[in-house]
Amino acid sequence: MDLDIEALHKSHKQYLTLINEIQLKRTRHEEAKAATLTVGYVISQGAILISISNRSALQCYDWFVPFSLSLLLGIVYFVTFWEAVNRWYHLQYNLDLNCLDEEALLVRIRRHPPELPDQPPLEAEATVRLTRRMSFIGVLIVALMGFQGVMLYACRSFLCHGF
Repeated sequence: MDLDIEALHKSHKQYLTLINEIQLKRTRHEEAKAATLTVGYVISQGAILISISNRSALQCYDWFVPFSLSLLLGIVYFVTFWEAVNRWYHLQYNLDLNCLDEEALLVRIRRHPPELPDQPPLEAEATVRLTRRMSFIGVLIVALMGFQGVMLYACRSFLCHGF
């Protein structure tokens, strides 16, 4: 009987390991997507800034053209960035839960205690990791929104007031 339970636990552990590898690949893909979006956004905003710093083509009354372009670019960027970061957060959260399940399963295989609960509770370290992750996302979004605000201000002030 113990051999059957141990074999079942080991096959479950192999299954969790496979799921974790797939989740890790998906997580890395979302990280790369968010980084690529951010780099593209900054480069695009830089191109807008360079175009408005060349005052020979645009006059003060044309300030709404780069402003609208920058605003539209910012809205599209933030929607796609939020989706990528949200997906990344949930994938990372599920990966953390799977790792905790895997660790609890290893403990069961080694000791066979019947009193262990089926679902291990989140430990303090995991909770701190989740809070740190959410804080990082919040700080990054606030910084990018600040950058967008500076860009929108620059669209009018560079054309109408110069550098």
